[in-house]
Amino acid sequence: MNSTTLPEQIPASAPSSTPSSTLGAARVHFEQLRGRARRGIWIETLGLLGLLLISFAVPSFLTDRGLRLEWAFRFVLLASFLVVLARIVMRRLVGPLTVPLGDEEMALAVERQSPDVKQALISSLQFEGALRQPRRGDSPELMTAVIDDMRGRIAAIPFTKAIDGGRVRKFAGACALTLAFFGGWAAIDGASLSTWARRNLFLSNVDWPRYTTLNFAEVGAGEVRLPQGDALTVRVVVQGPMPEQVFVNYTYRGGEKGTEPMSLTGEREFTWVLDAVIEDVVLTAEGGDALPVELRIKVVERPRIQDLAVQVTYPDYMERETEVVPPTEGDLRLPRGARLTLTGKSHKAIDDAFALFGNDRKVPLQRGADGFSFAGDFQPDASGLLVIDVIDKDKLGAGAPPKLLLRVGDDKPPTIDFRLRGIGTLITTHAILPGDLKVKDDFGLRAVDVSYRVAEEAPADQKPPEEANKPLEVPFAVAEAKLGSELPRSALRFETTASVDLRQWNKEPDQSAPTNPIRPGMLVSLRFGATDNFGPGEPHHAYGETLTFRVVTREKLLEELRRRQVEQRQELQRIIDDEQSAMLELREMVELSAAGDRTSLVKARLKVLARQQQTLGRRVAFVGDLYQRILWEYENNRLIEGNKVRQMENVIPEPLATIAKDALPASGRLVDAYASSGQAATKADSLASYDDILRRLQAVLKEMEQAESLAALLEELRVVIKIEDSVIQEVENRKRAEEQSVFGSGKDDGKDDSPKKPK
Repeated sequence: MNSTTLPEQIPASAPSSTPSSTLGAARVHFEQLRGRARRGIWIETLGLLGLLLISFAVPSFLTDRGLRLEWAFRFVLLASFLVVLARIVMRRLVGPLTVPLGDEEMALAVERQSPDVKQALISSLQFEGALRQPRRGDSPELMTAVIDDMRGRIAAIPFTKAIDGGRVRKFAGACALTLAFFGGWAAIDGASLSTWARRNLFLSNVDWPRYTTLNFAEVGAGEVRLPQGDALTVRVVVQGPMPEQVFVNYTYRGGEKGTEPMSLTGEREFTWVLDAVIEDVVLTAEGGDALPVELRIKVVERPRIQDLAVQVTYPDYMERETEVVPPTEGDLRLPRGARLTLTGKSHKAIDDAFALFGNDRKVPLQRGADGFSFAGDFQPDASGLLVIDVIDKDKLGAGAPPKLLLRVGDDKPPTIDFRLRGIGTLITTHAILPGDLKVKDDFGLRAVDVSYRVAEEAPADQKPPEEANKPLEVPFAVAEAKLGSELPRSALRFETTASVDLRQWNKEPDQSAPTNPIRPGMLVSLRFGATDNFGPGEPHHAYGETLTFRVVTREKLLEELRRRQVEQRQELQRIIDDEQSAMLELREMVELSAAGDRTSLVKARLKVLARQQQTLGRRVAFVGDLYQRILWEYENNRLIEGNKVRQMENVIPEPLATIAKDALPASGRLVDAYASSGQAATKADSLASYDDILRRLQAVLKEMEQAESLAALLEELRVVIKIEDSVIQEVENRKRAEEQSVFGSGKDDGKDDSPKKPK
C-alpha cells in the first residue's frame, strides 16, 4: 500500500474510546481498516519479492547453466539480489508498518475516498476528544451537534473504499504467479530447480548435470597399480554427445606436468598410450562439457624370485648324490625317474606360487609361513620348459620368472676324445703313446678303459685300394693306460692326460726279439673306451676313435726325425736370411729427414718392413712348435733320454718362442715408430733390435746343427751296437756248435745258459 492509500503521518491522536462511546461504530470500522492495510502491505511486499525472485531466477539459471559460473560470480549475483531485496523490504514493508495508523489517519483515508463527507468524520473525532477535556472558548453545543450529525451518517459512509482493493489483488496475483512459476518448475524439472537453488541461493559447489559423460574404460576411475616400466594404454569411453576432442592431463610425482590430445580409436572411444610408466602419475581426462575424470597410476614393483634352488634327486640305480643345479643353468638333462625339489623366495609378499611345465601342467608350490618363501617337488615325465612363477598381493607375476628347459630321456653312451701329443704315426717297438683324454656322459661315468690290437701289415697288393693303409682285422685286447688323475665317481666330464707304454708287452730290449709281440713292420691300433652308470638296464660302453700306428725300426725313425730336423733348420736359415736382408735394407735406407720428395715412398717401405717382422714372428713360432714336437717324438719313442730332451728344449724351442712372441713384434713396432717420427735414434734402436734377433737366431741355428749331429751319432751308435750284437750271437752259435760236437747232442738241452751282454 503506497502513499495514495494511507494519509501522511500526523501527530498521534488521543486514545480511542471504547465501542460504547459516541463514535464507537466508526472506531470498529477503523480497526478493520488497519488490519486490511497491514495485510495489503504484506501482500504487496510479497508480490514484489516474488516478481523479483523470478527476475533473478530466470537469468541466473540461464547464465549459470550455460557457463557454470564460479563461486565468486554467483556470490556477486546473489549479493546484488539481496541488496535489492533488502531495499524493497525496507521501503515496502518495514517503513509502512512502522507508520502509526490511528483513528484520525483512518478517518482521513476514508474522507479522501468519500469527498461528500467533507471532513465531518475527522471533525467529529476531534470534537469528541475535546469534549472530554473542555477548554475555555470552545462551544460544547456546536461540537455535540456535529457529533450527533455524524452519528446518523456513519452507516452511509463507504469505509471499504479507503483500501485500494485492485492494487492488493494485483500483488496477490504476483504472489500466485511466483508460486505457479516455481511450482511448475519443480513439477517439470525439480532436479534443475534444486541445483539452481543450491548453487545460486545457498552458494553450494554442486555441479550441473553434464550432457557428456567420460569414463575410463575397464578401470572406471580411482587407482590402478601398474608394474614399473610397463606400457599403459588409457581408454576413455564417451556417453552422450561426442566432443570434438578429449585431452588427458598428466602430473607425475616428480612434478612434471603436461597435456596431450587423445586419439579417436572407436565410435565412442578415445585412446592415449604411455610407453613406459616409471613413477606415479595422476591422469585427468577432459572433453566437451563432461566433468573431468581422474585416474591415479600407482607404480609397483613386480615380485623378484630370489635364492632359487633346483635340487635333482637321481634314481637309486645311478648311485649319484643329490645335485643342486647352478642358478645360471638353462638346460638340464634328466634321466627318467629323477625328481626336482624347487625352493626359493620372493622379495615381496606373495599370494600364490607355482611351476608351469609344458603347455598345460601347473604344479602348485607350497607358500611358506613367512609369506615370502615357497617350496615343492616335481617329477617330470617328458621334456618341456619349466617356468617358476609367483603372484604377489597386487596380483602381479614375476617380471622375469626363472625358466629351465628339461630334457627327459634315455641315457646315451659316453663320448670319448683322445688327442695324441708328442707322437706321430711312426713309432718304435718300445714307444710311449701319450695324449689328452676327454670323456663325457650325460648322467655319469663309471670306468675308463683302453684296448689295443697288433696285426701284421699285409702287402699292399693283397688289399683293396681303399684299405691299403688299414690293418688286418684282429680282435682288440685289454691294455693298461696311465691316467694323469683318478676318475671321480659318477663324473659327467673327465679330462686328464693318458699314455700307453708299449713296454707292457715288449719286455725284451731288442726291437726284433721273437718274444716281443710288437715288432717292426706291424700295425698297432689303440682305442679308449668308457662305461656309464645307466640303469636299471645294462650300462653303455662306448669307444673313441681308433688310432693306428706303424711300427718301424729305431734307425728308420731316427732317419725320419733327423730329416724333419733338417727341414726346420733350413726354414730357420731362410728366416735368418730374410731378417738379414731386411736389416740391410733398413740400414741403407735414406734418412726420412733427407728423403725429400721420396718421403712417402720411404714411409711406405718402412711400414712393409714393420709388417714383415710380424710375419717373421709367426714363422719363427711355427718352427719352434714343430721342433718341439720332434723332440717329444724322440723322447716318447725312447730314442733320446728325457733329461737330454729338456736341455735341447731350453736352447731351441723355448728361445724361438720368446723371439717370436717378444723380440720380433717389438722390432716391428720400432720400425713403425721410426716411420712415424723419422728420428735417427729410433732407427738406431730398430737396427739394434735386428742385430739382437739375428744373434739369437744364429745361436739357435747352431744348437739345431748340434742336435742333428747328436741324432746322427745316436744312429751310428745303434748301428755299431747292432753289429756287435750280431758278432756276439755268431760267436755264441759257434761255441754251441763246438760243444755239441764234443759232448754230443744229449748235452744240449735246448737252453742257452751263457751270459749275454746287456743291450
